[in-house]
Amino acid sequence: MKTTKLVSGLIFGLLLTTQTNAQGLLDGFTPKKGDLSITASYTSSNYEKFYAGETKMDAVPVHNEIDQNVYSLYAKYGITNKLSVVLNAPYISAKGNGAADPVNGTTEQDGFQDISIGLKYNAYTFNFNKVNLDVITGLSFDIPTDYEPNGILSLGNNAFSTNLTAGLHLQNDAGLFATILNSYQFRGKTDNTAGGAKFDVPNAYYATTKIGYASSLIYVEGWLDYLASTDGVDITDSTFAGNFPETKVEYTRIGATIYKNIIPELGASLGFSSVIDGRNIGKSTNFSVGLTYNLNI
Repeated sequence: MKTTKLVSGLIFGLLLTTQTNAQGLLDGFTPKKGDLSITASYTSSNYEKFYAGETKMDAVPVHNEIDQNVYSLYAKYGITNKLSVVLNAPYISAKGNGAADPVNGTTEQDGFQDISIGLKYNAYTFNFNKVNLDVITGLSFDIPTDYEPNGILSLGNNAFSTNLTAGLHLQNDAGLFATILNSYQFRGKTDNTAGGAKFDVPNAYYATTKIGYASSLIYVEGWLDYLASTDGVDITDSTFAGNFPETKVEYTRIGATIYKNIIPELGASLGFSSVIDGRNIGKSTNFSVGLTYNLNI
């Protein structure tokens, strides 16, 4: 079955935002040996509604509204025809439109978030009549860059994470496809760079489902993500001590992506996503653009 080089490495970097850390790092498409894809993307994110526990508030605590700009560099390389490596490095600028953050005393924060690196292995391919089914496995790591995690404007939880992924990717000869990936994230402790004890960051379960169409000319997909911490506290609980990395985070997010090649080696992409339900998280809306360069080395 034909899977084009431009499709196998395109715009999955667009799906990475501050709220999802490294979710979406791995996808269902497997690049050929020597195929390298590099995506530079920009994401604009905004939210003024916030889930305090499971209760939706009309304004973000303290900041009222938060704007985020995410600049990301994503690369994917086929080590063999079954094994690939991926890397993502996001730089995030966040700004609150209200009072200063009570933890870091500012209305702005920026810097590199977690650097993510992963290996994906196509464990087995079932060949049916005009349809292929790939069994996908993956191992990835999120490496924090020593930012302050314990604030409303924080770039992330600043904890090292080991992520195990397994799933299925189904595609027919016409280019229609469906992907289901499930991950479990083992998270460590996070340093409070403002002083004080380290915080335990709850482990989390993550799942994504995608359906779409992929050809040598265009790529279109719709997707749904779900993440849930395995434990933690709500910020509305009496037991909440003000340590944000310890909270129980949950969200459901939907989105769509379209990619079109400009020349055989270069393509452009647009993406949209929105949190439709959540827990201890902002109800964000995200718009993304990206450029992907494909080559064989």
